[in-house]
Amino acid sequence: MKILTKTAILVGAVTLAAGPAMAHTGSQLTVAGGLLHPVLGLDHLLALIGVGILAAQQRPLQTSWTLPAAFLAAVAAGSLAGFAGLTTSIAEPGTLVSLVVFGLLIAAGRGIGLPLTLGVTALFGLAHGTAHGMEAAGASAVYLTAFLASCAALHGLGYALGRKLEAVSHGRLAAGLAVGAGGLALALT
Repeated sequence: MKILTKTAILVGAVTLAAGPAMAHTGSQLTVAGGLLHPVLGLDHLLALIGVGILAAQQRPLQTSWTLPAAFLAAVAAGSLAGFAGLTTSIAEPGTLVSLVVFGLLIAAGRGIGLPLTLGVTALFGLAHGTAHGMEAAGASAVYLTAFLASCAALHGLGYALGRKLEAVSHGRLAAGLAVGAGGLALALT
């Protein structure tokens, strides 16, 4: 229980530090900018932690790595497309919709099969990546590498939280509601 409390405090502190809206990189296309970009927007932060929580729910546990890997690969592809100038009007709304869907998937637990969860995760990873790529046009490979490393770390944090939530009565449901409600709140602002 102590680890869950510490994790909740850490997630809460990072969430409070995150901006209430989208994380916009602006001119900070540095290693530090890449590392901070996923953390400084509540939408990105919730999605990355949400994917980690989803991964922790997968059975057998040996398949858990597939969700974060699919999300990261899709984010990388979407980022490269955005860097190349691809623009789409669904990238930003897609990030908010992803929070609601991830929240529902978390709340549903293992009732949704891995293939469907994997496809949805990759699709939303593409939306997140395209949004990031559009914001960070002209970024270097170093920026993208730092950005993806930060995303992976947040997946890991979500995974650790998800494993702890399995031992808490209604923990999975509460996490799903929090991620989904965060998406709805951001959509309304």
